[in-house]
Amino acid sequence: MINKAKVMYFVVPQPVKVRKYKVDKNSLIECLKSHKRYSNKEIALIMNLPVTKVEHWFRTDQFWAVPDEDSWFELKALLQITTTDFDSCITEFEYRNGVYDKSERIYLTDFIAPCLTTESATEKFLVRKG
Repeated sequence: MINKAKVMYFVVPQPVKVRKYKVDKNSLIECLKSHKRYSNKEIALIMNLPVTKVEHWFRTDQFWAVPDEDSWFELKALLQITTTDFDSCITEFEYRNGVYDKSERIYLTDFIAPCLTTESATEKFLVRKG
């Protein structure tokens, strides 16, 4: 008889997408700001993106974000940025095995499951069908 009073899980390596090259944050922000010809709202409307997303590209604090690879070339064209210095670091990625142990766990629903909290909302469960 299997003891169902314990947490049972499988460890399944999960690949994570990481940038191939380090982004020089300060140089990129300087480049974006020096070429900015539109307001954040105008850029968002032209690119059909949420203004909040665009705002993060021009921030200088901890909430700054690298333009995503799908938006970079359109943003470059819009701002008339001619340098290719940032193309590789923004658009090239590689997949590596995740290093966060818990992210690789898949829990069986027939056994006790871990307590779900806001911080652990990424838990994966294997549900038996039939």
